[in-house]
Amino acid sequence: MRFIGLFTSLMLFSACGSEETVKVGLSARVGASSGAQAVRGKVAQQLEASTGITIDRVRLSVRELELEHEGDDSDDGQQGGPDEDRPDSRDDDSEQEIGPFLIDLSEEDLNGRVIRVGNLHVEPGIFDEIEFDIGKVSTTEAGEDAALKELAQLGASVIIDGSIDGEPFSFVSSIRVEQEREAHFEVKQGEEPNITINIDPTGWFVDAEGQRLDPRNESARSTIENNLRRSIDAFDDDDMDSNEDDDDNDDNQDD
Repeated sequence: MRFIGLFTSLMLFSACGSEETVKVGLSARVGASSGAQAVRGKVAQQLEASTGITIDRVRLSVRELELEHEGDDSDDGQQGGPDEDRPDSRDDDSEQEIGPFLIDLSEEDLNGRVIRVGNLHVEPGIFDEIEFDIGKVSTTEAGEDAALKELAQLGASVIIDGSIDGEPFSFVSSIRVEQEREAHFEVKQGEEPNITINIDPTGWFVDAEGQRLDPRNESARSTIENNLRRSIDAFDDDDMDSNEDDDDNDDNQDD
């Protein structure tokens, strides 16, 4: 089978030539969250065993990811609902941005590996918030990125390709997922920190009672989309081990 791997195109809002900026890696991972140890590493197999559903490819359109310097609260009170198509109002200099870009993962990349998808450049300092916005983009915003433009033309923010009981399906959604994630990490000259976007598919196709949801059935769409919203997280992960760095420290103290 041809290895599709990762295709991503990034529009970097950065001052790459400035000596005052530090490169921050941006990674993505499809796998169970750090607390779900029982299914980590073999997510695709676990999902198939419990639901009869396999996932072959996951595509997400990320409108924007931002890091916010400590002490800046210019966005407080401006957060809209999860699907509200409001104009972006975040233009404060203390926010370091990247986007739009496409996360496109398939085959072995769906089994919990952390995959580098790009970089952004930020001014050194302490950051206390990670914000991300997953949603559909216009064909103009997609620019020359053919893969991102494909989602734009479909009016999609998420496309999940897979099979259910051996029959192929493609779940296409235009959901909007906006989250502000509290964090506390310092970016220094001479270091290369990393942010990981984690996408946990283990609960996508089951309801609150654990019953299977058929992605081909329109009556299941709302529940699946709500599950999708809850499955996406972002955190500082300098060693790219899929755990939030502060959590690693806490674990070591407990040993």
